[in-house]
Amino acid sequence: MITTIGPSETQIKRMRDDIVSRMSESVPTLEHATAPRQFIGAPAPEQLVRAPREFPHNVRQLPKRSARTRRVSALSLAAAALVAIAILGNAFGWGPNGGASAEASNLLEQTAVATIQTSDPVVAPGQFLQISTQAVFVTYAVGPNDDPKNLASRSVFLTPSASTLYIPADRSGQWVWERTALKPDTFFSEKAREYALNSWAQLSPAERTEIARAAGGNFDGSPWTAEDLAAMPSDPAALLSYFYMTSVGGSNSPEEDALSRISDVLRSGLAPAELRAALYRAIAMIPDVTIVERSATLNGQVGVAIGRQDPTRDFRQDLIINPATGLLIGERQVQVTADANVPANTVIGWTSVTTTVVDSTP
Repeated sequence: MITTIGPSETQIKRMRDDIVSRMSESVPTLEHATAPRQFIGAPAPEQLVRAPREFPHNVRQLPKRSARTRRVSALSLAAAALVAIAILGNAFGWGPNGGASAEASNLLEQTAVATIQTSDPVVAPGQFLQISTQAVFVTYAVGPNDDPKNLASRSVFLTPSASTLYIPADRSGQWVWERTALKPDTFFSEKAREYALNSWAQLSPAERTEIARAAGGNFDGSPWTAEDLAAMPSDPAALLSYFYMTSVGGSNSPEEDALSRISDVLRSGLAPAELRAALYRAIAMIPDVTIVERSATLNGQVGVAIGRQDPTRDFRQDLIINPATGLLIGERQVQVTADANVPANTVIGWTSVTTTVVDSTP
């Protein structure tokens, strides 16, 4: 016999719908708040681990304010409902089993406190918040003469890239995003070296570097705006529920998806200090998160690595954080067990983020 502790999906939906109906009959329902999202500079979870991000070639116009307002109303409503559900869940013991290890939880709490005490950069009128990202992604390529069923025949190499996002003081103004595909320099076979360098040599200068501009930062569709981020619950339990309930798939488990999407928000550089603190505390509620390295160096910066390996994966996702400042240094993906191409304990991808304030853009 299988015993389930907590409410059924039907009960949760009934509670949620009841909360929504009591608050207002005229506002959008929660379903409007579960549309796919894309963070500025953040690939989808599978892309983050397995492939380099492609450059966008189309820039959409910023939606009209009325549409933005309706969307924010829906998100605010979703947040209110999630807070209520989280409170009920905490009271009756519902929700995911367990959380991060005690050591990781203490570190994340320390980081959250430091985040609140660290001032966000001040961007004066006419200035720009510059978010610079160095990234490396693992690429698996199958050539025309390779056997797709034979994993050892793949060409596996690491693809580096750089991106710089310029956000104006008035976030409704024009954002500038410069992205560059860099020459591959790490290969797991001689065949991979030949394949990667030949492919890179065929890229034109325009394909290697792109500068895109968009009002309100609306690259590749609707961005996470300040209003969207403000609509996220401030309660860590409700915030984690928010990520669980608004998932659109692409991961092997809700926990993997939530950690990946929380990392996206932290890495975006758009979240204010209060939200970043809540995000760290939400991570502490995700099962199987542990401290994996006390002194981890990423692109010249040293921090503490916390990580989680999904039971269905052969790699681990790590976040490198500075507990003293609460800042996210970056992320990395580690191949825990060897596969047909990559040795065990090999870093197969990483991103490093720095922010500063500048006076001009390209």
